[in-house]
Amino acid sequence: MSKFKHIDIETWDRKEQYLFFREYDSPFFGLTANLDVTRLLAYTKSQKVSFFAAYLFASQKQINAIPEFRYRLTTEGVIEFERVLAGSTVLKDNDLFTFCYFDHMDSFQDYHSHVKQRIAVCSRAETPLLDHDDDIAQIHYSVIPWVHFTSVTHPRNHKIIDSIPKIIFGKYAKDGTRMLMPVSVEAHHALLDGLHMGLYFKRFQECINDPETLLEG
Repeated sequence: MSKFKHIDIETWDRKEQYLFFREYDSPFFGLTANLDVTRLLAYTKSQKVSFFAAYLFASQKQINAIPEFRYRLTTEGVIEFERVLAGSTVLKDNDLFTFCYFDHMDSFQDYHSHVKQRIAVCSRAETPLLDHDDDIAQIHYSVIPWVHFTSVTHPRNHKIIDSIPKIIFGKYAKDGTRMLMPVSVEAHHALLDGLHMGLYFKRFQECINDPETLLEG
């Protein structure tokens, strides 16, 4: 598990928001928006690299740059992780899904190789459905490449403390000269607000608008 520090609630600048939302029965809120993936898609095709690995790399880069996405609830209060990793659904050879987990890396070249290796293992039909939910230093990702959706809901287990943000990527579709991909983000309102989601979408878009810097820098 990644290194973390405890948040002092009494001196925390979002103490009021935390206390207001922490006991809600359904404290998660979500936003869905289309991202313009035109340049990223064209660049990954020209370089013959995985589009999935590229946008997951971009997403994780921005997630880790925004502290609120690294906050988690525990039985002892709130902690902030130094960094969070990615756990994503992957389709297996038998058309059932499993979970696949990816380390954080600064180099896309290293990350690309890592993602390809992990998917090759996880996509085998015999791979069991094992979650790593005991490791809360992650983001829950899903991919629904068959639907250009406008909204998404998630299954919930209200018996456990769940504060891990959930991000889903959908099917990209042509809109004039652009290729647009829906992205859904859900997060615990005690830990972050619409401002932080907006910052994530803004930075994510800026990141994929410059794929050369993103993937070669």
